[in-house]
Amino acid sequence: MGEKCSVVIPAFNAAGFIRRTIDSVLAQTYQDYEVIVVDDGSNDNTAEQVKGYGAKVRYIYQQNAGGDAARNAGIVAARGEWIALLDHDDEWLPEKLHLQMELLKRHPELRWCGSNYYKASFDRRAVATDISTLRKALGNRAYFENFFAALCECRISLAPSTVLIRKNVFDEVGLFSSLYCADIDMWLRIAYRFPAIGYLPEVLAVLHVVAQDSTSTRIRLKAKRDAVQYLVARHLGLAKQQGMLEEFKPVAKRFLRLQLITTLYHGFRAESRLIVSEHREFFPWYWRVATYILTTFPKLTSSIAKAVAYVWYRLGLEREVSRRWISSSRIAENADE
Repeated sequence: MGEKCSVVIPAFNAAGFIRRTIDSVLAQTYQDYEVIVVDDGSNDNTAEQVKGYGAKVRYIYQQNAGGDAARNAGIVAARGEWIALLDHDDEWLPEKLHLQMELLKRHPELRWCGSNYYKASFDRRAVATDISTLRKALGNRAYFENFFAALCECRISLAPSTVLIRKNVFDEVGLFSSLYCADIDMWLRIAYRFPAIGYLPEVLAVLHVVAQDSTSTRIRLKAKRDAVQYLVARHLGLAKQQGMLEEFKPVAKRFLRLQLITTLYHGFRAESRLIVSEHREFFPWYWRVATYILTTFPKLTSSIAKAVAYVWYRLGLEREVSRRWISSSRIAENADE
């Protein structure tokens, strides 16, 4: 037998899909693992669904404290040498653990590993990152030497449900924070200590994209904007302490620019202008000028952007699976069928 993996699944009101998630773990070709489900105060029948597996799954209940607190509880309770993270509505392909553990066995110097994945919505799936692009970037290697460079130059996407981390790493970097972007915060903290990350370009997991909750777009994006700006400020400080400031700066620029594009898309004038004014280091003058021009008539900018995006989607040219179409056009199509 190889080293044991502890599969940690935080769950909240997951009765509708937790069996799909657990079944995908039990179908793994790699067999040396334990499954831990941490119920974060569900008020549906998640507990009954999980307990139905008997001794195959360890069930832990906690009062509602958030998904990252539940994930932390599972990590603390884990008995394995490796922690495999899995969200309650995602699933793995059968070879996921086997291929990752084989990679880590070949490269014992590595402390964490990720993989490519599908984003799925209804009957549509899209690969997170182009497989051929990843293979070209990796060359003959099974890992990226620097996570920061891989994130910015290769555009890798690292979802929690694809990540495998040696448990003692958490002794060095700490557990997940309560930040809105807690997963990204964790990857960055790990990368300061262990910049090399194993990565498999093959698709090994399926992330199911669900409709947005009822929280208004403005409130949700404000929370995300505040979290991204806090994350950037926090890690500019941490990166400097670790002597990796120059490595982190391209990451900060990417995060902030993606956030700016999102606020422009939704026509949020004040939010867009605030981002470029507070982070001038990452926005040359022409970015700032363009932002002010585009937000002179923010509703017009937003309408044009949304119209172009919708036409692109309807023509089948959008490769990404996005939440923005789920609660509108895609649900309407299903209702007509």
